[in-house]
Amino acid sequence: MTIEVLPQNAAKPPFKAPKLHPHSRKPIRANISPSGAPPHLLSLPSTSLTLILTHLLKSPTPLLLHRDASTPSTYRTNLTTSILLTNRQLCHLSLPILYGSNTFTTSSPATSYDFDAHLLTVPGRSRNLIRQVELQINWAERLWMKLPLVAAKLVEMKGLKSLKLHIVDDGDEDWGTKLTRRPEKGGKRNGRMGRREGQAAEAMLKAEKKVLRELVVGLKGLRVFELRGFVDGEFAEGLEEWVRLGRKG
Repeated sequence: MTIEVLPQNAAKPPFKAPKLHPHSRKPIRANISPSGAPPHLLSLPSTSLTLILTHLLKSPTPLLLHRDASTPSTYRTNLTTSILLTNRQLCHLSLPILYGSNTFTTSSPATSYDFDAHLLTVPGRSRNLIRQVELQINWAERLWMKLPLVAAKLVEMKGLKSLKLHIVDDGDEDWGTKLTRRPEKGGKRNGRMGRREGQAAEAMLKAEKKVLRELVVGLKGLRVFELRGFVDGEFAEGLEEWVRLGRKG
């Protein structure tokens, strides 16, 4: 911009009043630092900076820990994570928002089997910032044989506040739809794991309930727990209620 300097004896132009905000009597002033440099993002008030970072880093859909062939081609997060590379201070401020305000999941019910391995791809400090995990599990898949290992990794997530385990079957809708739609409240809690009979089935169910109970008890900070589609609906509701009532009873 070119600024024209008037000679001292030249007539001064008519005074122009500063622009006013429509809801204020005070003139709008540019936020310029004392040195005259343009304002930096870090010079904003903390509340304003948090709002901006949340807008950039919070996804309306769950974030995948790992993408593979089963990931829907239409899956998008619309996150702007490049801000983490701006400088160390912004990265430090952004990580708790990125990991703490988003829900993390896997690309399909089948890949929940490798949730513990996928979780290791997240740096240790960032893993402790994760607050919400949602896993959809296909009962016909082999996850439940590896459930103790997955549960052990979940218990290590000291910051976890919300854990939702939804058991699905081959007849359920496409996983891509599930990533963009929350399950209906009050949905079926049993009859979706297939029929299991005999002493082996009873032993398996007993072992699963033990692992799930220890998982919920081990997550000291857990405030929200859902176990949908489990064969023992009464057991699932009991765990959910125990967490909902503040781990009492």
